[in-house]
Amino acid sequence: MLIRNISLYCLFLIMLFGCKTSNISNQSNLISDNKYDSEFPSLSVSKELSYISKTVKKLDILAFYATYYFPPNSNISKNDINDSLLKLYSDNLTIDHESVSGTASIIYNKNNLIGLLTCAHVVDFPDSVYSFYYPEDSKIQTLSIKIKQQNHVSGFTTGEPIEITAIDKVKDIAILSKRLVNNDDIIATLNYPRGEVNKLQWGSIVYIMGFPLGNLMVTRAIVSLTDKIKTGVFVTDALYNHGISGSPVFAIRDGVPNFELIGMASSSAAQASNLLVPNEDYKQDSKILSIYNGEIFVDNTKLISYGVTYSVTIDEIITFINSNKETLTREGFNMNNFFM
Repeated sequence: MLIRNISLYCLFLIMLFGCKTSNISNQSNLISDNKYDSEFPSLSVSKELSYISKTVKKLDILAFYATYYFPPNSNISKNDINDSLLKLYSDNLTIDHESVSGTASIIYNKNNLIGLLTCAHVVDFPDSVYSFYYPEDSKIQTLSIKIKQQNHVSGFTTGEPIEITAIDKVKDIAILSKRLVNNDDIIATLNYPRGEVNKLQWGSIVYIMGFPLGNLMVTRAIVSLTDKIKTGVFVTDALYNHGISGSPVFAIRDGVPNFELIGMASSSAAQASNLLVPNEDYKQDSKILSIYNGEIFVDNTKLISYGVTYSVTIDEIITFINSNKETLTREGFNMNNFFM
């Protein structure tokens, strides 16, 4: 009986270690394919994400506009606009502002010159905006002219204002610059390797770090290899929200801690919707069941389709940087130090 029990115990150990060896072998095959991982990491990624969180900044843009109002009988068209006309209608002038928040990543830090990567649509405010009387017969109702734009990045309290150094509105990429003065602080820089988008697979797992709704957050998403990738954009199921534009996107190649930068979150799918709204004087804190007797307006708005997020590929970002080499060099950037 003793010999039999010993035999069973030895058989159990063989089966146990045999299974472990098999699992280890399978795991080795999974993480050595030189492609981005589609399985959840077995090791902690907190250390890497903690560092990445120091390289992303909240970006706030505030643009001020001088808005001129022209009465219906003025019959003014675009061709009529000049300084003398604006002075004539200066009594019908108001100062308004528009604001947008997003995310910017520190991708360059050398000789007190900081370079930040973000989306063009976050920082691009038009110089002038027209509205027309309905139906649009070329007669202007209002003209808004941008008089000032303030670009603010959290964490930088000294130095020169943040400037838009290079921008591509079609690809939705922009590089901002800021010169610091006698900076002694250690500034974390996004110095991860440039990824290879062609190594993405169906189900590759990515991490996105940014400021949705103004909160520093990280989310994990899954890649879908749609035809969009041929246009320099890839799709994930990340729960996009306002403020995530400009957030860096990372994938892990062959296990932790091999993070690589593969792109930048830029936009989400959205549906246009027309809503009936009260005039601007209506108090927002009025009771929900109170009767409203004022004018009603139609507001055209876009509702986010959550779970479909588009990201600009790292290939497009590198192409953009190289195509703006002359401008960036003139501003003091060393082309060899991007992502280094």
